[in-house]
Amino acid sequence: MDNIKGIPYAPVKFDKEGGRHNSPAIPPGTTDVIVVSHGWNNDEAAAEELYTKLFSNFVDVTAGDSPIAGRKIAIVGVIWPSKKFDELMTQLEGTGKAAGGAKSLSAADQDKAARAMNEAISRAAPLFDDPGDAQRIATLQALVPKLENDATAQEAFVKVLRELIDPGDQHQDERTQEDSSDIFFEGQPTIIFRNATQNVPASASAPAIEAEAQNNSRPGDQTGKAQGIGAFLSKAANAVTNLMNLGTYFEMKQRAGTVGKNGVAPLIDELAEQVDRIHLVGHSFGGRVVTAAASNSTTKRLHSMSLLQAAFSHNGFSKKRQGFFRSVIDKQRVAGPILVTNTKKDLSVGLAYPAASRISGDAAKGFGDADDPFGGIGSNGAQQMQPLEVSELLAKLGPTKSRYEWGRSQIYNLKDDQYIVDPNGGDAHGWVFVPEVAWAISRAVVSQRRDAQGGGASN
Repeated sequence: MDNIKGIPYAPVKFDKEGGRHNSPAIPPGTTDVIVVSHGWNNDEAAAEELYTKLFSNFVDVTAGDSPIAGRKIAIVGVIWPSKKFDELMTQLEGTGKAAGGAKSLSAADQDKAARAMNEAISRAAPLFDDPGDAQRIATLQALVPKLENDATAQEAFVKVLRELIDPGDQHQDERTQEDSSDIFFEGQPTIIFRNATQNVPASASAPAIEAEAQNNSRPGDQTGKAQGIGAFLSKAANAVTNLMNLGTYFEMKQRAGTVGKNGVAPLIDELAEQVDRIHLVGHSFGGRVVTAAASNSTTKRLHSMSLLQAAFSHNGFSKKRQGFFRSVIDKQRVAGPILVTNTKKDLSVGLAYPAASRISGDAAKGFGDADDPFGGIGSNGAQQMQPLEVSELLAKLGPTKSRYEWGRSQIYNLKDDQYIVDPNGGDAHGWVFVPEVAWAISRAVVSQRRDAQGGGASN
């Protein structure tokens, strides 16, 4: 595939350390390059299916649009070794009883709990392929029979999981309070395990949506998967499930950041020498890829960034919360608008955050809400920002042909529960290719620079 409905397209592949396997060819005369990154897709075909759907809609909704017609656009599709986020996150069936220790469970329930723990470990295992990881996975599984009441085994489980995620401590600079990664890697292991035994709803901030998804799920599919679960089988089963989910999130977070920093950032600096403007688009963990690229690149030609149901903290840009990507705002790395789509109908993007709140010892009821330190940006938009950094006027995703009034704000939280929707009633996380999102991206592409807008501009 060398074009998407007439727009030149070139894939560029990276390994998990950000090593680039090829260089994209940009047609002469190109004015704008859109660099787009998938998040949860685990192969090139799935990623390019997303790109094709999104930018086919982009072409359709901008047909006859003179500002777009005045630009010569090319697309660079980032391909990086990811895994499907919702398939990595394990959930257990409750028994209807409160979670308890091994002595309070029947023999049948103890067996069921052990199977559930091994399933959680096995589900995450394919993501870990560094030297020694197979042995670490085997060690975790060998600890399962002892985890219910043995504090020494619980401590060992947390320590081995830490080694699995970050064997050389090479990601110490990414450990932050905003997702409790600092606590996970540096806290007392037995306390972390104990805190993780608490029940965690998968997306407790949206119970009505969860119930709707559960009621509309079809036999044999996973549309209703990201629901609150109720009581789990046992305290150990809770802990292992929560810790493996959180460990999976941390691994994906680190990988996305590494690809963005080491791979995509140098790429866009090179591309900027050939074009007038660079635009970044990222879905799910791809939102972290492109944001890390913006943070670590040096070009002044980054014009817009569109984060589509991005999987990182809603405090990631916050000065008050010392967000990991605060430099993007302080250094004004993007000259035009930063769009952040967000919806409570996205049940996957906030899945790791309730687990994060649990290991930190936070027992607050509003898991994942805007006031929760551990909420996701794809669920709530950018939070805890300084005055005027986030637009108060433009606060939702509009229909195609809407006029977007871009002011001097850097971030636009485009809340949407109408267009980014799974028509089957399930998780909306992947439904970011719709015409309304494509139209918003196009308006960001043709927007003016903030320093050239005066009182504001519309597109």
